[in-house]
Amino acid sequence: MSKPVTVALPQPTGPREIGTVALHLRDGSRADPWIKAHDRRELMISLWYPTRRPDGHPAAPWLPPRAAEAFYRNSSLSPAALSLPLTHGREGARVAGRGLPVVLFSPGNGADRSMNTSTVEELASWGYMVVTIDHPGDAGEVEFPNGTVTGRVLKPVPVSRLDEKAEEIKVRVADTRFVLDRLKELNKGQNPDAEGRKLPEGLRGAFDLSRVGMFGHSAGGATAAATMLEDRRVKAVLNLDGPALGKVAVKGLAKPYMLMEAEIFDKPIRGQKTFWSRLKGWRLHVKTNGAKHNSYTDLPLVYEQAAPVIGLSKEQLRAVNGTLSAARSVAVTRAYTMAFFDLHLRRKGDLLDRRSSRFPEVQVIAR
Repeated sequence: MSKPVTVALPQPTGPREIGTVALHLRDGSRADPWIKAHDRRELMISLWYPTRRPDGHPAAPWLPPRAAEAFYRNSSLSPAALSLPLTHGREGARVAGRGLPVVLFSPGNGADRSMNTSTVEELASWGYMVVTIDHPGDAGEVEFPNGTVTGRVLKPVPVSRLDEKAEEIKVRVADTRFVLDRLKELNKGQNPDAEGRKLPEGLRGAFDLSRVGMFGHSAGGATAAATMLEDRRVKAVLNLDGPALGKVAVKGLAKPYMLMEAEIFDKPIRGQKTFWSRLKGWRLHVKTNGAKHNSYTDLPLVYEQAAPVIGLSKEQLRAVNGTLSAARSVAVTRAYTMAFFDLHLRRKGDLLDRRSSRFPEVQVIAR
């Protein structure tokens, strides 16, 4: 039997090496509406940040071992054929830098916080503090420090009925706001980890909480938009092929908002045109031609590299990944994510000023 293919993540392009750490957070003020085994709401998050000389700190896996087992089951992939990647993040390495701009990430329904690691690492390599958030009960697989894994309990709905997800988005928003509160504690040198596990050196003062942005894929994009409406700490939102749901779809936003579309609007979703008309701040809507819904995640990398060993034909791979190569999907997602947060958190860059000859597949739909 041949050896399994090991999926590789592309090298980040920034000048900094990357550290990472996972934290287990428990919100004593909220019951968990989805995971009945938890009497209070519990979350897993990861921090990704620039580091120096991380020798001696192992590379973090894309998913921890038991979550990886669940991912294989959920995706019908086999560990005999495919090994999930190691990341470029070094576990527990010291944070390099103070006052780093902060970017939050929320994944889509049924996904987990690892799903956009290639873009998260890119941001960290250029000096951002990135915080990825799992939403247990909505996430496909979340592993906690005691080894338990929670799966998805929420049911998917058709695109035409996505507005029914607005109540679920409220839980995700509460998760995100709770995480922001914990970042304030970390910035003061406190340790909010539920088990009190050792944290990397250098976290105190590492966060510039006056410069917080957020991005998300699909329902994570909806979460980001709704969070910015509810929480003034979030200054700019990038939505990767997600709708606006709930109150934000009616009220709109006054702060910078960008939508990167793939195929979420191939079928009409109630309220989206009204939402766009009620965006009063900086706004941009682009569409990546040839992209599929998951093209803005790491999944194209997984399926493209797995295709030869799991027997995916070119036509089947195209149905999953679209007409863009995985490398091109990553390049587009990284470039536009970086450009958005550089513009609104660092006040630099001009990629978003006009359609780019570097990325002809990215079409400006509206401003």
